[in-house]
Amino acid sequence: MATFKPSDFNRKAQFGTYESVKNEHTGAISKQFVPKVSLWYAPKTRTLHQQYQLIGTRLENTKVIVTRHHASIEGYPMVQIDNVKYDVSEYSPDESNSKITYDFITLKRRA
Repeated sequence: MATFKPSDFNRKAQFGTYESVKNEHTGAISKQFVPKVSLWYAPKTRTLHQQYQLIGTRLENTKVIVTRHHASIEGYPMVQIDNVKYDVSEYSPDESNSKITYDFITLKRRA
């Protein structure tokens, strides 16, 4: 089981969806990211061996973040970190019976 210090969770991620939003000034409707849940996360560093194993797979050029277990984020397909939008590639919740549980979320940057 992975263990983290509270100080590791020092970055903020917004989980949400793309929705049709009406522009107040022009009346035009466009798809925009709408944040729903904001959580603190810890970045998860991969070893060089792990990075080499991902070359040529759909998980190449992805990054992993870790949050405290929060069941409501499972339904959100997108994450915004520092105004950069990512698609959620993999969501691995910790549903053990431990007091403190963590979710590992694999993100792929949107083109």
